[in-house]
Amino acid sequence: MVLAGLQAGLAQRGDFEIVSVQSSLRDTVGESLTQAQVAVVDLAGDADMQLMAEIADHGPALVVLSPDHDGPIGDWLLAGFTLLPRDASIELIAIAAQAAAAGLVASTPALIAGALRVGAAPEPHRVVGATEPLTPREREVLSKMTLGLGNREIAQALHISAHTAKFHVGQIIAKLDALSRAHAVAKALRSGLVEI
Repeated sequence: MVLAGLQAGLAQRGDFEIVSVQSSLRDTVGESLTQAQVAVVDLAGDADMQLMAEIADHGPALVVLSPDHDGPIGDWLLAGFTLLPRDASIELIAIAAQAAAAGLVASTPALIAGALRVGAAPEPHRVVGATEPLTPREREVLSKMTLGLGNREIAQALHISAHTAKFHVGQIIAKLDALSRAHAVAKALRSGLVEI
């Protein structure tokens, strides 16, 4: 019912073209979303963060509708997801979708305030959730990631193969318990592991 209401409400606005409607997040990953700029994801069920990260890394920007005001709000925002409460109006969802399509991260003041309270005082040089320290090479790769370099550019800068750079990036994302490259960089910056 929520899905039908959302689809109808966005379609009535006239400034959105609905290219796909899926009832589950897993179906969305299998669906070709090459035409979509934004995906609106309702987290009424179990939030599969890995699937969300896969969509965000290889597909459209995400607008996440969350029923839980106590979830990992800060992590979702750091991962680049636009976050709204599940009961947000169609107008608010439409504005958030336009912001996400423009490359912005949007949310409500209440959700942002909650995220700031939760992550207000991280310990310097400690990454929350990191189980293994980064190797010296991984720190070099991470510093290049903070500059916005892709795998090939990192490989050239550090005189390693692109495959090796990709491996190190994957290790960094895993060790920092991040959802994506951007999330890993954000967590590293927030924790003081790297500086700009």
